[in-house]
Amino acid sequence: MYGPNYVWILTGYVSSSWQSSPEGVHCSSEELRIASEGYFKVGFIMYGLSQDVGRCGKTPEEFRQEISPLVGYNITVDDQSFGALGYDGMWALALAMHGAQDVLLNGLDSYPYGDIDYARTVTNQLRSLDFDGMSGPVRFANGRDRLGKQRLLQNIGGKDVPIGTYESIADKLVLSVPVDKLWYDNGGKPPPDSDITLTVSFLQATPIGILVGISILASLGLLLDFAFIGFNIIKRKHKQIKMSSPRVNNIIAMGFMLAYLCVVLIGIDRSMVGEGALLHVCRMRSWLFVIAFTLSFGGMFTKMWRIYSIVIANKTKRKVIKDRYLFGIIAVLLLVDFAILLPWQIIDPIHIEEIQVPIPQTAEDIANHEQHQLVYVNCTSNNNTIWILILLIYKAFVVVFGAFLAWSTRNINVPGLNDSYYVGLSIYNTVICCVVAVPLSFLAVSSIGVTFALVSGFLLFCITASVCMLFFPKIIAVYRKNDVTCSTVTGMIGTTATTVPASADKQYGLPSTSANHELKSVSENLN
Repeated sequence: MYGPNYVWILTGYVSSSWQSSPEGVHCSSEELRIASEGYFKVGFIMYGLSQDVGRCGKTPEEFRQEISPLVGYNITVDDQSFGALGYDGMWALALAMHGAQDVLLNGLDSYPYGDIDYARTVTNQLRSLDFDGMSGPVRFANGRDRLGKQRLLQNIGGKDVPIGTYESIADKLVLSVPVDKLWYDNGGKPPPDSDITLTVSFLQATPIGILVGISILASLGLLLDFAFIGFNIIKRKHKQIKMSSPRVNNIIAMGFMLAYLCVVLIGIDRSMVGEGALLHVCRMRSWLFVIAFTLSFGGMFTKMWRIYSIVIANKTKRKVIKDRYLFGIIAVLLLVDFAILLPWQIIDPIHIEEIQVPIPQTAEDIANHEQHQLVYVNCTSNNNTIWILILLIYKAFVVVFGAFLAWSTRNINVPGLNDSYYVGLSIYNTVICCVVAVPLSFLAVSSIGVTFALVSGFLLFCITASVCMLFFPKIIAVYRKNDVTCSTVTGMIGTTATTVPASADKQYGLPSTSANHELKSVSENLN
């Protein structure tokens, strides 16, 4: 705390050579000299500067010449000894006692030491004194503090140089040097007498280039998803598409569409929209993320559950599970989502939070009176961690159960009848996405752009991979000719079921005694 931005003011009785012999500190004399350069020192003028004759009948200069032989050295006007103050103190007491003699009823010699009336009377006389002494004008403020002249000195090059005086009685400052000379190390201007530090904020935002790139990729993913939905609707009566529950596939595709939209919404921040709009975006993406996961993963989950229920859990019992049951399961999953999201938004709504992180000031910042800080704008709530943890536990349970179903039906592969193999791969892909993307979103890196690029890029990869694994095999199967399995399924869907060869038991991973029974059951479920 030194230099042109600081001014130190010391009491006048500090020795002029205090920097050269520091005690009790770890600073050297040179360091103290540099740090104390330019300080001001304020103190009483011990000897009067006036040329007029004082109350005692002599001038201050005559008084100094008179007592110099008594003290053994020549007393100058800058001397800090107390001779003149002591001399004026005696005169003040004598004048006060002289005035008290006219007020008191009896003579001064009739009052014992410590008498209250005597002390009060002398004190009142002291308060009314006003005379020119050898140390300057003598007057007491409120009957206590001595008023007089103060001298001002400035430390220049390690020496205390007089720069002026202050007359406390007249409230007058008299400088012996130009004002701009006082601030010789600051361009002639004084430092501010208050904190004028300008806070320069740097909003941490997603770089527009990265957001545009991710948005283009997400748009391409949406177009691809639309194309798959269009293909699914146009070819819904085709045997291969019909056997794969096209309506459930459409729900899954809609979930992926919402996921693509959420990837873009992640990158929208305070630098692009106002605080009100950002709040709506934050709340919307918190809902869309959850709903997108439920529609996409929930749809795959229900398809795997149907295959598992028919082929694994009911090996000898005929069981019919229509699409409406799958829709019901998805609806239940959505209701659970709403049961968590609605209380969250009502009890503990999401709000905008700003976090300021100060950047250490450089020498240039200090000289320019600037303080730089990083500003992070987050969407959060008072108990944000608890709500997210509830959702993660619930979704983790669904993901784990879905992974179990995918693993249990891993050997069931009936081309044209079900897409369990690719649905299973999509579930595995979703599990990997959750395991990697969720911790990645909490990763503390130096750049928001890097975090957004990593999270959104990984999400786009996982979403696109899942979409392609679900729909590309169907497109290939539709346009592939002479599929033996297709003729088999066609016979099962028609009025007369074709007998499945005995080798199908091993090929499809079904029990040896129920291959035809299970295939027909699955066909009726999906028909």
